[in-house]
Parts: sequence; structure tokens; C-alpha cells
Amino acid sequence: MSTRCLKLGVFALFVILSGCASLSLEPANYAWPVESVLTVNSMNMVEDGRYALTVNVGPLATTEFQDSTALWGTTLRIIRNTAGYYFITGPRFKHVYVFRSGEGSLDKTAAIEVSTTGLIAPALNQRVPYIELVDGAAPPLYLTNTDLVQEKQ
Repeated sequence: MSTRCLKLGVFALFVILSGCASLSLEPANYAWPVESVLTVNSMNMVEDGRYALTVNVGPLATTEFQDSTALWGTTLRIIRNTAGYYFITGPRFKHVYVFRSGEGSLDKTAAIEVSTTGLIAPALNQRVPYIELVDGAAPPLYLTNTDLVQEKQ
């Protein structure tokens, strides 16, 4: 009986330890096929039901415009690349902000300067491995999660 108990104990230990092993599902593609155009409400929130994203953009308004209410009623452009980074910009912005998911937050990883005077009518497109920024008749810009690439390579 003790051999049977020992075998049962070893089996139980194996099951417990194998449940603790890490599991990685690769490859994973987080990319949104098209940008979301979201209106900022009077509480500085944007909400996208399609991708289940709700975020407070007040700190972004303060960083870009030094005014926490500067984005009320305006639209923001948001897209997610294949690596899972969020790219956010809008009219009058001089930067495209790059964020990664945190615990209940979006954490800024980069602020990429794209205009010295402010964007007019920006649009973000998925152009793997880049995010393409189009603003009117200006030539498109290509972004990574860390930098601006002038021309697609």
C-alpha cells in the first residue's frame, strides 16, 4: 500500500508543478486593422466598444497642450501595432504618443515628434511593421514603437 501511496503522491506533485509552469502562446498579433477615431468627453475619457478600451486622456492633454481640458469634444486617433503598442495622436498634436498596456493603465514609452506646427487632419494606418501617419497632402511618415522612420524600407 505504501508504494501505491508514494506513486499517487508523485503523480499529484507532478500535476501541481506542471500547473505552475509558464505557458507562452506565440506568435501573437495585437494589431488593430484600422484606427479608432474617438471623441473625448467632458470627463477626459475616450471609449472604444469595438476593442474594449476606455482610458482617461487628461494627462495626455496636459502633456501636449499644458491644459487638461484641451481635448474636450475633440477626436483622437488610436491604433495598435502588431507588438501591442498603442499609438495616439490628433489634430493640433505635434507628437504621436506610444503606450504599452500596464496594470489598469496605458504607460507612455515614447513621444515621437512629427510636426513643428501641429497636425491638421491626421490618420493612422497599419503598414506592418510600421504605423503610417498621414496628414493631408504631406508625405506619409512611418513610425515604430520607438522612433520615426522617414521612408518605408
